[in-house]
Amino acid sequence: MNALVIYFSSNEVHLRFFFIIRLLFLYFTDDSNYLNMKILIVSGTPGTGKTTVSQNLLNNFKAKVISLNELAISEKLIIKYDIDRETSVINEKKLVRHVIKLIERYNKLDLEYLIIESHFSDIVPSQYIDYAIILRCDPDELCIRLKERGYKKEKIRENVQSEILGNSANYFLNKQLNKPILEIDTTNNSIDVITKTITKILTGKVDVNEYVIGKIDWLEKISQEDRLEQFFD
Repeated sequence: MNALVIYFSSNEVHLRFFFIIRLLFLYFTDDSNYLNMKILIVSGTPGTGKTTVSQNLLNNFKAKVISLNELAISEKLIIKYDIDRETSVINEKKLVRHVIKLIERYNKLDLEYLIIESHFSDIVPSQYIDYAIILRCDPDELCIRLKERGYKKEKIRENVQSEILGNSANYFLNKQLNKPILEIDTTNNSIDVITKTITKILTGKVDVNEYVIGKIDWLEKISQEDRLEQFFD
């Protein structure tokens, strides 16, 4: 039987070699392949407990926490201060670049998790997210918490409206992640209870379907109570 022999020109060989090398490069440098740690995003409206819970998780895992609010300040990425809304406007592109650099730096450490927390943590690129957990809080309780923080009336109103509409959750839904997006109601739970819940989620000791996004609907709740005008007028 005659063997079928196919000859390639030197240019074709070079092209094929380049193509194979390129595929190998893309595989080994893909963000989802090279990280040795998992990245947990903790988000939610101000007052839901993100910062405290994130710090508390350090007691349960070999981990580091990145606070995007603190990072924006330390790296001088505040563009301006919006007096009317009592909030800082950040340079989002530069902040994301700093976050990626920190991810690369922490990836060299022997960490189980890198926790990134902020009410605007949805700016983290999708390929760096393994879990997204949004902390929620009943609007009435959130009003109390924000008043205790010294927030002015309009700032409280804006944040409570955001919580009612589920903005923090919606931002992650819009990213169309193929990773878990979960919600935890913090209204009547202590920091320790919330921390234990997240720990069980990350260690597979609880059914994540209990916390799947979409089960918390404050808008429906206050609509049924006929209290929409109390928060929106």
